[in-house]
Amino acid sequence: MGGTRTQNFEAALSPQDGMPCLRLTSAEADTLRALAEAFVEEFGAARPADLEHQLAEIAVHAHRVPERMRSVLNGFRLTGRPNGGLVLSGLPLDEQAVGATPRDYTTAPDTAEVTTATALLLMIGSLLGDPFSYLSQQRGKLVLDVFPIEGHEGEQLGSSSTTLLEWHNEDAFHPHRADWIMLLCLRNPDAVPTMFASAHDLELDEEHRKVLFEDRFVILPDESHTAQFNAATTGIDDGDGQAAAFERIRRMNHEPERIAILGGDPDMPYVRIDPAFMQRDLGDALAERALQGILDAFEARMRDVALAPGELLIIDNKRAVHGRRPFKARYDGTDRWLRRINVTADLRSSAGRRFGAHGRALV
Repeated sequence: MGGTRTQNFEAALSPQDGMPCLRLTSAEADTLRALAEAFVEEFGAARPADLEHQLAEIAVHAHRVPERMRSVLNGFRLTGRPNGGLVLSGLPLDEQAVGATPRDYTTAPDTAEVTTATALLLMIGSLLGDPFSYLSQQRGKLVLDVFPIEGHEGEQLGSSSTTLLEWHNEDAFHPHRADWIMLLCLRNPDAVPTMFASAHDLELDEEHRKVLFEDRFVILPDESHTAQFNAATTGIDDGDGQAAAFERIRRMNHEPERIAILGGDPDMPYVRIDPAFMQRDLGDALAERALQGILDAFEARMRDVALAPGELLIIDNKRAVHGRRPFKARYDGTDRWLRRINVTADLRSSAGRRFGAHGRALV
């Protein structure tokens, strides 16, 4: 019986902006809020040293979410169907109670509504895998906020606004990049679209496809992982772990390895790509043409997904890419605000490289 439910999980989905969407009932939303609030009440006052225990407990609580939702998430986890992306709509959220959109990374949102929404986000993420972070990004903070920051308008950063945030796999440069990226919308009054495209059935020249499976390409770390950016935004700790993280980023920038853009099953390949941080002059004419070919193929498949408060976009980070359209920020506390987590299917593969209070900040 359970296997049949997993196989038929797509029957519960309906389209939204061309994306498969699970629309929660009011009863399901009430159950989720009660679960999240109960978890916060029991564990919310834990000391920083207890964060690792909190994450272990939230993974147990996750199995109490409504069965229909568990079935859909399990099917998506196993298959990525139908297109490497999934929207959950109708999650419990009171936009008026979340507080003002932050203006910089040092402003910690601490309203009860944000805390409850965060617990719910981590609970849902734990049904797919294990939430984690990077020690080279905001001191290893596990849950990241995405909002515009004054002065970042034209940068290739999640905190930009007036420029197009080019589509990409999140942290494509990193050997331990996330399997899933989860974006929970807290506020989006201007319906700013997230861009999305699946790697499934890309129209590629067969010669180019073969080349894309070979280690002939270079992806550099994005700016948010550099020591300079972190020093200017969140500050840097003195610990050996963070020093090692930034040293690794420095080496990746100055001594990059050649990697393949496509991998895995040729009929259902994984993708690893970040055009804004890829070398274009490769000294390899065929590889350069293959790169341009897959860039064009993704552009042809790009769609816009405008999230509303209480909607969660889950992206299969190895089968799909995402970005963001330009918009005009106001910096008045009402701008677009998402909460984001990275989730891995195999936390054990990074053993020996994890630090931080929660034990999941990767070097």
